[in-house]
Amino acid sequence: MKRTILLVILLVFNYSYSQNLTISGIVKTNNNKKLEYVNIGIKKKNIGTISNENGNFSIIFDKSFIKDSLTFSYVGYKNLTIKIEDIKSRKLNEFILFEEPTELKEVVISTRKRKIRKLGTKSYVSMVAGYLWNRENFENRDIIEHAKYLNIKKPSKILNLNMNLFNVFVDSMTFRINFYTVKDKLPNKRIHNIILTKNIKEGWNLFDLKDFDLKYDQPVFITFEYIPKTKTDEEPCRISGQFLGKSINRVSSLGTWNINKGKSMAMYVEIEQ
Repeated sequence: MKRTILLVILLVFNYSYSQNLTISGIVKTNNNKKLEYVNIGIKKKNIGTISNENGNFSIIFDKSFIKDSLTFSYVGYKNLTIKIEDIKSRKLNEFILFEEPTELKEVVISTRKRKIRKLGTKSYVSMVAGYLWNRENFENRDIIEHAKYLNIKKPSKILNLNMNLFNVFVDSMTFRINFYTVKDKLPNKRIHNIILTKNIKEGWNLFDLKDFDLKYDQPVFITFEYIPKTKTDEEPCRISGQFLGKSINRVSSLGTWNINKGKSMAMYVEIEQ
């Protein structure tokens, strides 16, 4: 009887495994530089991953997606989109991104006496939480990207990002802060990104952004992505939240943005204007 059960389990495992496709490789620039933390995924299918610090990646998904395309996205470079069946048939394992300079108009802040404002959610309760990685896409260790709308109406400089964290069990973590243009009340085109490794603690954490000279004169989204060093890393912490309002996130690299009503993440920025 035990042998029969074991055989059934092995057959189920082998069948499930045979239904998956794996694509592995390295992402580089056209100057042969390895690109770290590139967002890689099947757009609008919530399947994705990121390259590691050496540009290497591996992504697993069901064979039913063979007719879809894999997209590689990184600020300052043109998106690369390739059909999955072409990747498999041509045995591609090196993916090259070409530079695409981002043209942003200059934002000039008045030299008169400036004011400091706080934009975002500045309080929290213990019953609302935001996760940092996608439990449904465990094998790819895919990230969850949390977004906060910044209703900027006149020239402003971003000073810092503040987040309330709990269940912290590491001393530091690596993460990416992104800025997006706004379209249809959702993040649209990524215009800036910053990768930081910082010490973290329970409660409010301030991440200084003054030196990055981030200036905007119209609404933008700021987002936060945790970057795991390896696929075996555990979730380092969670983000606190507050009732009411809404939160915006996506549960995969290049996935669909979701609007969650009735709660908001405890994130705010200080701006100088």
